[in-house]
Amino acid sequence: MTGEQPGTAADHPVLPRPVGDEDERLTGAELRRLTARVRAHNLPAEAGRVAMDVGEVVVSLALAALYVWGFGAPVRELLESDATRFGLGPGLVQALVLALAAIAGTVLALRLGPAGLPAAGVRWWVPTPADRAGLTSPSVVRTVLIGIGAGLVVGGLPAAFVGVGLAGILVDAALGGALGLLVVAGTGVLQVTGAASGSMPGRVLNLLLAAVPLAGLGVALWAPEWTAWAVPWPVPAGLVVVGGAALAFWATRLDRLRAGELRARASAAMQVSAALLSLDSGGMSRALGAGQTASRVLPWIPGTARGPAGALLAADATLLARSPSALAGLVALAATGAFVVQVPALADGIGLWAVLALAGYAGAIAGAVGPRSAGENPRLDSLVPLGARATRAVRTAWPVLTSAVVLLAVAAGVGGGQWLVLGGLAAVVLGAAAVRTAYRGPVPWDVPMIATPAGGVPTGLVLHQLKGLDLAVLGTLPLAWVVVSGTVPPSMVALQAAFAVGAVLWAVHVKRTD
Repeated sequence: MTGEQPGTAADHPVLPRPVGDEDERLTGAELRRLTARVRAHNLPAEAGRVAMDVGEVVVSLALAALYVWGFGAPVRELLESDATRFGLGPGLVQALVLALAAIAGTVLALRLGPAGLPAAGVRWWVPTPADRAGLTSPSVVRTVLIGIGAGLVVGGLPAAFVGVGLAGILVDAALGGALGLLVVAGTGVLQVTGAASGSMPGRVLNLLLAAVPLAGLGVALWAPEWTAWAVPWPVPAGLVVVGGAALAFWATRLDRLRAGELRARASAAMQVSAALLSLDSGGMSRALGAGQTASRVLPWIPGTARGPAGALLAADATLLARSPSALAGLVALAATGAFVVQVPALADGIGLWAVLALAGYAGAIAGAVGPRSAGENPRLDSLVPLGARATRAVRTAWPVLTSAVVLLAVAAGVGGGQWLVLGGLAAVVLGAAAVRTAYRGPVPWDVPMIATPAGGVPTGLVLHQLKGLDLAVLGTLPLAWVVVSGTVPPSMVALQAAFAVGAVLWAVHVKRTD
């Protein structure tokens, strides 16, 4: 008797292998709409929520307009007071604001987009065969609208402040919007062609960041009679045409976006969002400042190390020399400080002290690359055969030097050679303040909040943000007295020296923990 045994291939026929149907695959737009429908089903919209959101936007815009209207008259009086003598015409202010805003917008677009996906979209959508153009098109529209809106504000506000008429304000606002479109679309072209991930755009932006304030300072000193201006309409129209062409080129090549680039953009966006929600300025600078570094800069620096302190100084110098953005920011701060003191109200008195303290403190922060790295990773200091206080004291050297460079530029711009020695002692205070800022640690969220009519104020966050700035303000009070009085008595020099010693001791203090 013959027959098939149970369990053989005859009882289990081989099924055809499933094959994907191109006509049934979800496109990027369909995948986004399906996800939105599921999210709307799980989180139904509340009644009146859209109306409340629109009302909040309208109220916010009205308040911003009122603030601009209120501050416009004092700013015009500040800029119009003898501008031909002090060399700071309103037209120069308009040009510098537009140029620096364009650079800042390009940096943000390169780091955060401009085309990208949220972290969940990168995780769930990118591995699918859906087209990248359909997935990223909403981010393109959103980024273009943000760029144009920011450009309208940046172009129109300086024109309103310096007293340009309504027609001039409108055309300058159109110029800013056209520049915003061109910046976003141009950055998008770099993104889809792969050039955005290289080092060349970062180098160009660093050069521009240093060159624009220097050019503004040169114009302020040698061509002071630059009155307020309003560009002719063909200029923004031409920029719109160029930006539209770049936008069309960018939109037709969105499918070339690589998964790794989308992941990097999503990670940077998450870090920036977290830093904004927690008001963490350090996290914001880390998220936006991460980029290319110089691989070989001054190779003789490590050879100058002699002993633990010398090795620490050489390491911090190497970090600073390998940070092109920090060096460019230092040059920009020095030129900006010398430029700002051309305003009569900031050329002497309490205004000059404010410029000295803030610009010097910012210069010290730019030079505190090593202390910031050690503050983010405490294990670095444990590798050095020095005590905690000695390590922090040695790390103040480069912030003091960079702060002194900025203060020297401001002194040259205002002609303040009589208090130059006092400024050097103040640079020690500001360098110590930068080290105190670098080692301030995480935000103490366990500190009780303060109830105010505007809502709860996180006391721990406020105290955390003031660490370093408090030392910069208190430690430069002798300099403030000298700048306001116009005389440099020996007693103030001795007092500023004592404040410098106290600031270093305060900055290197380490709390003992169990």
